[in-house]
Amino acid sequence: MKKIRINGRTEYPGCVEAEALVSPKPLQGFTNCSPMNGYTVERRHPLFKVKYTGKVLVYPSPRGSGGFVAYGFGQTPAAFVHTKACPLTVSCALLSHIPSMTDFETDPMEVIETGDMVLVNADEGYIEITKREAGD
Repeated sequence: MKKIRINGRTEYPGCVEAEALVSPKPLQGFTNCSPMNGYTVERRHPLFKVKYTGKVLVYPSPRGSGGFVAYGFGQTPAAFVHTKACPLTVSCALLSHIPSMTDFETDPMEVIETGDMVLVNADEGYIEITKREAGD
């Protein structure tokens, strides 16, 4: 299996490995997130009602106000991997103890696909992607 390692900056420490769920669009909290169900409820979002619970949530950035913290309550992702650093993601990771990384040497949005396995080692500052095999 092909593995790709990318160094980045830790926002909140921890080490977890889980399946990736990639959002091509930014995510917004408050009324666009159902923390008790663990999915996005924004009707025009590509991840509308797709469960993020227990997944490495890969996304470009949050959008909107402090409502992003809704992703850290109820059913939570295993980790956050995002391309643009933002205080909203840091506060959510801190409140919920979710490993979180950003500022990567290579854009993870260009490498990670939904279904890939991702090791987020925010303790040592890298992610390792195991690409899914064809037919998986």
